[in-house]
Amino acid sequence: MNSRNWLQGNGVRRLSVGVTAADWRNITDSLAALDPKSEWLHLDVMDGQFCPKLTCGAWLIDALPKGFIIDAHVMTYSALAQAMQLAKNGAHIVTLQYEALENAVDALLALEPYRVSYQGNDFPLMRGISLCPETDLDVINALLPHIEMVQLLSLDPRSGEKMEQEAFAARLKELIQRVKDSDHSPMISVDGSMSLSLAEASVELGANIIVSGSALFKDEQLSTNLETWKKHLYR
Repeated sequence: MNSRNWLQGNGVRRLSVGVTAADWRNITDSLAALDPKSEWLHLDVMDGQFCPKLTCGAWLIDALPKGFIIDAHVMTYSALAQAMQLAKNGAHIVTLQYEALENAVDALLALEPYRVSYQGNDFPLMRGISLCPETDLDVINALLPHIEMVQLLSLDPRSGEKMEQEAFAARLKELIQRVKDSDHSPMISVDGSMSLSLAEASVELGANIIVSGSALFKDEQLSTNLETWKKHLYR
């Protein structure tokens, strides 16, 4: 059993809001509808090499409102270096994209000594692994002792190809069963152009963390969209 998972004990279920979809010209107002007690801030870090998109790096954490759990997803070929910098800059959870790593276990072990601060207390950095749709779930067997979160992608960030909802639900169900059959209890996160219907189905299957950016910021109606999603996901 992994004792590093200091959030799991709260029976956590959260919306992790993709802040790269926010209006960065006025980030404070853009994120004003969010509450640290019910939402996390999800930061996608992309280098334009592992996947076509290019986003900002760890320095962006300083621009985010304080008090939130920062949930960073690293999709770069320099994943370990990026993860270390994210931890130093204040990320509480750093999730590495499995397909971008030469040796996932070594990378996760390298992150083990890192500590983070939250609400005035000191905790271990929480480590996650993210899996593209075509990646065999067998790879998690060796990783479970070293992670506090598994993130399942419904969309491949390299090609933009998205799984059908039924196929993704079956894959998520299999992952959750594998975790239940193990001696470990990582949080289960889902990500990848998430729709409300897919998010709702994922929560019903047992996902803890729902990552969404564009759908929540759609039509510049974050507050309204957030309220709708919460009604469906937290009932």
